Amino acid sequence: MTKPAAAQSHFWASVPGKVIITGEYAVAFGQSAIGVAINRLSKATLSCQPVASNTEAMLTLQLPQLRKQRTLFVHKAQQLADHVAQQHKAFLAGQIPLSNLFSDPEDLLLAALGYGISINQLAVQQHLNFTLHSELLMGGGMGSSASTIAALLAALLHANSYPFDKQSLYQQVQVIEHWQHGRSSGLDPHLCVYGGMHFLQGGQYRQLHVSIPRHWFLVSSGNPQSSTGECVELVRQQQHSESFWQQFGEVVKAMEGALLEADSDTLVELIKANHRLLQTLTVVPKTVADFIAQVELAGGAGKVCGAGSIRGEAGGLILVAGVNIEPLEKLCQAAGYQYWPLDSNHQGVIYG
Repeated sequence: MTKPAAAQSHFWASVPGKVIITGEYAVAFGQSAIGVAINRLSKATLSCQPVASNTEAMLTLQLPQLRKQRTLFVHKAQQLADHVAQQHKAFLAGQIPLSNLFSDPEDLLLAALGYGISINQLAVQQHLNFTLHSELLMGGGMGSSASTIAALLAALLHANSYPFDKQSLYQQVQVIEHWQHGRSSGLDPHLCVYGGMHFLQGGQYRQLHVSIPRHWFLVSSGNPQSSTGECVELVRQQQHSESFWQQFGEVVKAMEGALLEADSDTLVELIKANHRLLQTLTVVPKTVADFIAQVELAGGAGKVCGAGSIRGEAGGLILVAGVNIEPLEKLCQAAGYQYWPLDSNHQGVIYG
């Protein structure tokens, strides 16, 4: 059992988001993928308050951006985590849909804290007041769930003087990512916790020491109406052949080479090829596909770099490459989209 540090009552942890450059979906079918941590962050702050005698410790989660706050006893958070774990087993057995795991979105974060307390055997003897801020799009392909979960867990563990490294934090975030997405490849939590650009194949990670090319941008087409888990399950039901998924793998391999050689023209063509494959999966909404077509007419390329969506017009995050900022700004204004330069983050989780 560990106890909170007596000399300190305020703690924080900061974790980057991520984007998948290539290999989304295919990574769940044995193919490789490349992703990079981005310089947009989630930050969890934690203040600890003494517990009065004969009073049980509680935790409070404040989400100012959503104007939400939840408070519950620590043991209730642990019970929630146990319940969600059992529900996830039922989902994997085909007994319930993934949507049954959480009645409210913030339940995922509360369950994450309950899991962190239980799995690390923390002796919580103070009231824990968490506040979570994020620069990431929720459900938009930036790894918001992995980033926010990692920030909360890192702050929790640090406040309880629990010795942890990036590997152990990654493993714990991965468990909770399974709850969120049904079946997670592990790429999101790995990128968020470790930072940098990584190549994933067969469960093994290899860091790529390359710079983000010039004229690469992230564009938000809005929050998807469908969850990542729903999209992944629909794609599984399509039962594509192994040769189909190998086409994704070939794009990933070629893109690694083009990144290492800083071959911008080849990268643009490979992003186009990746986009065509994603369209085959029917996860690119027509409005998003029309925007990407305009990007291609301007000499660039684009692709969704999250799950996309199987409902509505928004498809989350779009990676755009090969266009100057002026034409991109005009296209985004016309579509009502936001955009940012793609800047990488090499630190991963930090805390204090």
